[in-house]
Amino acid sequence: MRRRLFYIVAAFIVISVVTSIVVGLKNRRVDEGYVEFRVKRGEVKEVIDVTGEIKAATGAQITLGARVTGMVIKEPVSVGDRVKKGDLIAIIDNREIRQDVRRAEAELSRINIHYKGLIKEKELEIRELSKKYENSLLEIDRAFSEFSFRKWNFKSLKALFESRNHSVSERVFRQAKNDLTQAHKRLAQARNGYQAAAAQLKQAETALERLKGEFAQEQRKAEAELEKARIRLSYSEIRAPFSGVITFVSTQEGETVVAGLNAPQFVKILDESRVENWVYVDETDIGRVKEGMEVTFRVDAYPQVTFHGEIDKIYPAPVVQNNVVYYIAVVKIFQNRTRLHLKMTTHNSIHIKTIKNALVVPNQAVKFMNGHFVVRVKGARGDGFVQVTTGVSDSRFTQIKQGLKEGDIVLYRP
Repeated sequence: MRRRLFYIVAAFIVISVVTSIVVGLKNRRVDEGYVEFRVKRGEVKEVIDVTGEIKAATGAQITLGARVTGMVIKEPVSVGDRVKKGDLIAIIDNREIRQDVRRAEAELSRINIHYKGLIKEKELEIRELSKKYENSLLEIDRAFSEFSFRKWNFKSLKALFESRNHSVSERVFRQAKNDLTQAHKRLAQARNGYQAAAAQLKQAETALERLKGEFAQEQRKAEAELEKARIRLSYSEIRAPFSGVITFVSTQEGETVVAGLNAPQFVKILDESRVENWVYVDETDIGRVKEGMEVTFRVDAYPQVTFHGEIDKIYPAPVVQNNVVYYIAVVKIFQNRTRLHLKMTTHNSIHIKTIKNALVVPNQAVKFMNGHFVVRVKGARGDGFVQVTTGVSDSRFTQIKQGLKEGDIVLYRP
């Protein structure tokens, strides 16, 4: 009986030991390759990852053409050249236009010389007539003074001649009357001379004003013709309207261009500082994207560089690519724009919102099992997986809304 009890106890001990070893080996195998992470509070950014493309902003790339007909005699630029505002792009044979400019300059010079000479002559004539007019005024003053004296003298002598004592002789009386008549004639002549001088002066002044008006009119016409010729000459010299890089050249030296309804194309010039990032947002995400949101992106040419910008505008019209509807969000770039070239593919993260003080775990720690999100927690019962409710995820962490508490240790494979 004792021997049987001994065997039973020994067998129980052996089974217990074996079970402990098996469980220990099993737990050891489960724990192998896992990393521990203590649940903490942190910041999680909700982002939408989309692709995009570098495009030229409106007006950043333009085509330069010609508005005159002729042979291209000089074109010192080629694709890839950088130019500054005002730099020469091309010259079209402009000998005839230069002749037009010289003719217009000569005509303007002739008009200036001709009318300035006439005006100077007329001004000298007016100066002489002004003196004559002033002398006529003085002559009137003298004649009127003499007439006034002769009139007074005649009245005085007449009174004495007609008195009873006849103190004035008839000869003296008649002489005074004759002197008054002559003084009156001289006054009338002075007045006539004044009127003639005034009329001549006014006529000369009117002629001068008319001459000046003709001069101004002819001068404006000649200046307009000269300006027109100079503008046509400027059309023959094509210059860069802004600083940029030449992206396309279509016309070479020696070719003849014909200006018609459409200006012949010479080059395309791009202002590299005015490029945009066109981000293609899926129709399912566009409702969460707003103007002013922060965007970070990379390009394959500079994988270590992160570019920053913000959404400037969202185009309302959709585009369809591979049967998927997208909306274009235009990103205004804040730095290093000249390093970005047209057609570059961009890998973008649109920052929708930022959640602070959230419980976070590494993204690798969250699994989807049996229709639920779970996290393996150290020391948890059973297989160690705990069901959780997740929130926002970014490139590193996932927000845990329910199921864990701060300080819990989760296990995951990195």
